[in-house]
Amino acid sequence: MIRRLVRRTLTLLLLVVLALGVLRTKTGLRLPRSARWATSRTVPTRPAGTRVLVDPATVWVDDGDTIRITWPDAPRETVRILGIDAPEIGHGSNPTAGDQPYGRESLEFARRHLLGAGRLELLRAAHHDRFLRTLGYLFVDGVNYSTLAVENHMAECTIERFGDSGFPREAAEVRDAERRAGPPPFESPARFRERATPIPRAPRILR
Repeated sequence: MIRRLVRRTLTLLLLVVLALGVLRTKTGLRLPRSARWATSRTVPTRPAGTRVLVDPATVWVDDGDTIRITWPDAPRETVRILGIDAPEIGHGSNPTAGDQPYGRESLEFARRHLLGAGRLELLRAAHHDRFLRTLGYLFVDGVNYSTLAVENHMAECTIERFGDSGFPREAAEVRDAERRAGPPPFESPARFRERATPIPRAPRILR
């Protein structure tokens, strides 16, 4: 009697496990970890390929090539400005990295032009960067901001490294600004970041 009860219980448990497995496969009850991370950070759908008006009062300038926009009716948006890479400034997320020469000047240059614009527009690309930030060009009173930054030695041109991102005309403007300005007076920010980021070492094994 006891053996029969144990056998029925085990059979019932096995059926439950199999049913859960089928349900999980068919409904996607549990996603892989990478998929769960991606779905938890979904990117809002925003218009791309067309200029959108931005109120300068809603803009926070992180550094010479990154801003955040607080929209009144949409989630806050972080924008990585296309066509340029500005000198780095120290951030709390990486306390070992200090300011790169010209980093603070580039930040103040961006604040002065973007926050003081009479008309500020954003032209979004159709794709995002690996941090899920918006990629786009900014226009200050009709002028491509990336060209202003390159011409004034507040950023280096990155068109050769990353391509035109679907905006050949705007990319050509930045390349023209690079030719007019000549080499920037600072180290490439990409090389600066490589040097400033410590390489993790393998743990030492004591014998």
